Amino acid sequence: MLESITLSNFKAARQLSVRLGSLTLLAGLNGSGKSTLLQSLAVLRQSMALSEAQPRLHLRGNLVQLGKARDVLNWNASRDQIEIALSTKSGPIDFTADATDRLADVLSLSGDLERLRDTNLGRPGAFQFIQADRIVPRTYYEQADASQRNERWLGTHGEFTVDFLSLNSSEKVSSMRTWSRESPGLDSESIAVIAPTDQLLDQVAGWLQHLSPGVSLVAHPVDLSDLAMLAFRYDTKGVAGRSDDSRPTNVGFGLTYCLPIVVACLASRPHSLILLENPEAHLHPRGQVALGTLLAKCAADNVQVVCETHSDHLLNGVRLAVKQKIVEPQKVRMHYFERALDTGECFVQSPEILASGELTNWPSGFFDQWQQSLDELLD
Repeated sequence: MLESITLSNFKAARQLSVRLGSLTLLAGLNGSGKSTLLQSLAVLRQSMALSEAQPRLHLRGNLVQLGKARDVLNWNASRDQIEIALSTKSGPIDFTADATDRLADVLSLSGDLERLRDTNLGRPGAFQFIQADRIVPRTYYEQADASQRNERWLGTHGEFTVDFLSLNSSEKVSSMRTWSRESPGLDSESIAVIAPTDQLLDQVAGWLQHLSPGVSLVAHPVDLSDLAMLAFRYDTKGVAGRSDDSRPTNVGFGLTYCLPIVVACLASRPHSLILLENPEAHLHPRGQVALGTLLAKCAADNVQVVCETHSDHLLNGVRLAVKQKIVEPQKVRMHYFERALDTGECFVQSPEILASGELTNWPSGFFDQWQQSLDELLD
């Protein structure tokens, strides 16, 4: 597991050190440095895959497109070196990239990229980076190629999620990540129809009950093509029993948009690493709270999650999971990113979570907008 990361002269981070837990939540205003941290991890993974004889920092690849050296070197940097230092259980792994050539997109790199293979950042088949711009409702989705399937890769936009489901629908989900088999508006008979087993497809449907009660899904390859099909259906409990299959374009946008997140959380093997950008997008608040619970279950089941979020509901889902003893408080790290107006540099405040779900301190701006608005309404 990655225990901390320190960035020097990388994008908004002139000097930034962040402790990582089994579940790490990154919050803060837009442009405050949260994505910088996620991208620093992704660019190392990308560089490990693309480097051949000599280690290189590849700024452009299938995970991130960061541009050229001038785009990633901090504007207040006093030297031409970018440093990314990781702390792991097996010791530190430090990297220094030379950004002297401002127009280069492949930078010389000192550091042992091969050591990353012994961490969850580099381990084959144990990494997902689901970005904010994810798949949207369509009838058909592209299939992954053989190497991507071997890596269990869902794609940075979740574009291979439907293909993954069509191939692995019967895969067993860890008991620590299965849904609670409770959902408002559903009785035990309906639950038994919608998600009767601990197999992946049923468990995805189970977690989706927090968004749209009664929904289940179908995923299968399309004959004589390189496509996979997705459809949703509903348990109506009426004369017809279940609805006909519906195209994703005719069902709520959020169901498709969150699908890569739910599948990544349920299907990632122990000792994997998941990087997430804004997983709460397009979800009802109840679904956002449930998602916080799911992330906490992943952390408790030895999957490391680093999540950028703007949702106080997701935060509260994590806090409730701690209070309910789903995950130990020491496994959760929270960081509030800010950017100094005078220098443009980012820094963090890091409240700790207690066993009660309470925080040791509440930084100004850290999910406090509701309270501020309420105070104004009551004034």
